[in-house]
Amino acid sequence: MKTLFLARHAKSDWNNASSSDFDRPLNNRGETDAPLMAEQIRYSGVNIDQVISSDAKRALSTAVHYSKILTPQQSLQTSHQLYLASSEEIQGIAQLLDNQHDSVMLVGHNPGMTEVVNDYCQAGIDNLPTCGVAIVQFNVSHWKDITAETARLVAFEYPKKYKS
Repeated sequence: MKTLFLARHAKSDWNNASSSDFDRPLNNRGETDAPLMAEQIRYSGVNIDQVISSDAKRALSTAVHYSKILTPQQSLQTSHQLYLASSEEIQGIAQLLDNQHDSVMLVGHNPGMTEVVNDYCQAGIDNLPTCGVAIVQFNVSHWKDITAETARLVAFEYPKKYKS
């Protein structure tokens, strides 16, 4: 069994017009939502072996929060391929994951993250919200074998579920 955590970066700051898309940081809400979601995942008892993030500032900042709480003994990895990746590109990245890891979190961007969840699970999710995480299990032993036919959406988590 392989488990893929497909995470969209937390809310970013649009206030600095001179910042490039790649260099946009998290805003205050993003800085609080990312650790909140990491704690919710940790409380669920789910283990993550590796966190891999887009190298864009907002995604990497989100991934740092996840990594500190969920995989403190593992080094956080970055992949420029996850920056604005399409569903097909994300699927390709997932199929090349190291088989020693049974559960991996990929932190990236929309629309690719929403599309890949729907492509794998036919979930009908209109939008993976900022800091949203879809947990998808695959009934396979090797990452190269993950497909929509082997996928099952286990959970769809997002910050507003945990705020009153």
